[in-house]
Amino acid sequence: MVTVLSLNKVHLHKSDIQYPTSNISMHLPIFYLINFSIILSVLIFLIKYLWDMFFGENYEPPAWEHARKEGRITSELLKASRNYPDKIRLYNFWLQIQRINKDKVKGDFAELGVYKGDSALLIHLMDPDRTFHLFDTFEGFAGKDLQPETGKAATYSTKNFADTSLNKVLKNIGGNPDMLKVHSGYFPQSTVGLEEISYALVNMDADLYNPTKAGLEYFYPRLSAGGVIFIHDYNDKWEGLVKAVDEFAATIPEKLILVPDLDSTVMFVKNQ
Repeated sequence: MVTVLSLNKVHLHKSDIQYPTSNISMHLPIFYLINFSIILSVLIFLIKYLWDMFFGENYEPPAWEHARKEGRITSELLKASRNYPDKIRLYNFWLQIQRINKDKVKGDFAELGVYKGDSALLIHLMDPDRTFHLFDTFEGFAGKDLQPETGKAATYSTKNFADTSLNKVLKNIGGNPDMLKVHSGYFPQSTVGLEEISYALVNMDADLYNPTKAGLEYFYPRLSAGGVIFIHDYNDKWEGLVKAVDEFAATIPEKLILVPDLDSTVMFVKNQ
């Protein structure tokens, strides 16, 4: 017995036919194009970064360039200088340290407000044989110092700049550990026992009114003639710091010198 199947004619319009693979084939080139664009952008950024690092304009002053070509700048300092974003601040540190050593200015180095130790690393590498005092809570801002603040500082809390630790800082700085003297805790209580120390260079990066005022009151009388104090962030974002600096500057004979670095450092050299 034979079974015959009867097939009815089916009329299909082109609009009724689905092509499941056509959408995939259309989307794949777009997907590849997006991926290629991302990869290309990353490669361009890396090439530009490396080019700027090794061949781009670095604004190095003639004295630095001459010392580098003569091999008088260590490989460690050269490496740190390439990674440091504020070249003007970097070269200002170096030029002042060169002057201090040339003039035989006596005294230790110090930094108030170390955070992760990036600027301390530079200063130590520029003169690793000079005793270097590091003052910081290594725990961020103190609450009582934040209370009177206005401006940008008023938006900060004790958690800001707390992502650091003494061990991380010392590891970052490296260098000669015998010449690094750490003074953890609230400033100026952390200066107990250091009353007779003299200083040739002080870098202050405390951001707030209270520690900046305390820092100037402690360091200035102990600053050797020809010594220098840098105060970072002297700009309208840090109103308390600016107030502390201006108030103190009105009581001393030296004039403030503005430095055109990224965050407006101000400095003064103590009269001979």
